[in-house]
Amino acid sequence: MRKLFMLLFLLAISFSFAINVLIPVGPTVVAFVGLLEKKVSSEVELKIDFWRTLDQVSAQVAAKNVDLIVLPVSIGASLYSKGIDLKLAGVILWKAFYVVTKDFDLTDLKTLSGQEIYTPQGKGQTGDVLIRYSLEQVGLKPDIDVKIRYATPPEIVSLMSAGKVRVAVLPEPFVTLALKQAQSRIEYDLQELWSNYTQLPARVPITGLFVTKNLDEATLYKAMTAIENSLRYAMENRHEAAALSVPYLGGMPAQIIEESLTRTLYEYKRANEVASEVIQYLKITQQVDPSAMPSIPDEKFFAF
Repeated sequence: MRKLFMLLFLLAISFSFAINVLIPVGPTVVAFVGLLEKKVSSEVELKIDFWRTLDQVSAQVAAKNVDLIVLPVSIGASLYSKGIDLKLAGVILWKAFYVVTKDFDLTDLKTLSGQEIYTPQGKGQTGDVLIRYSLEQVGLKPDIDVKIRYATPPEIVSLMSAGKVRVAVLPEPFVTLALKQAQSRIEYDLQELWSNYTQLPARVPITGLFVTKNLDEATLYKAMTAIENSLRYAMENRHEAAALSVPYLGGMPAQIIEESLTRTLYEYKRANEVASEVIQYLKITQQVDPSAMPSIPDEKFFAF
């Protein structure tokens, strides 16, 4: 009995020191499935949970219920500018967005004049910023020369399958889903367009890992290393990672997830390594949509 009490006591201590990690419901789970399914080890206990809305994010951070949180980089920067206590520890997703078409001959971005493009979620989101910026570079005015419409990625794929959408910006794995279900095709890699117009690498700081508490440095580094290893596991073990991700992605076929990983780049880069790329992206987000990025964060935004 004494041994049982001791075991329960040790478990209670372990749980109380667990690092609470919040990740979004959706494709990002692929990068964490190695940890979720114990395929990747960690020197510290990570308790991974999911967020669905930004209101939930704000509430969790304000209540100090989370240590690390995964967010779109632009949203994290916007929250920081509003006084929310978080800092960017690293960027984890660099490549995911593509322009896809169905029954439309997109020979040049200028041929989108007078057309309608569907993009995910809403104004100021990554796909929206990338397509608006690209249109501006070829002399087209978004919302005037080209109508921008918003819907969720599954809705866009359904509309494209029904022949109601001809041009869309989608993230993976919905690009692959559109290829299979709507017989659409990829016209542009938006990361490549970004590189052409900015002279930066062909990658975009899409999603980041944010620190919301003053964790001791050793513990934080162990957590970051475990997450970095989980990202690497997903990229190097695509078949297994895809199969394990199916239950977390509403039953999306494993083949779709696996193929999508060939056009996705999860790679952990610490914030200070890529600070200039992040700031450049945020400045262009502000240029494209000032309401989404009212101010550019200062150097304290970067945890390292």
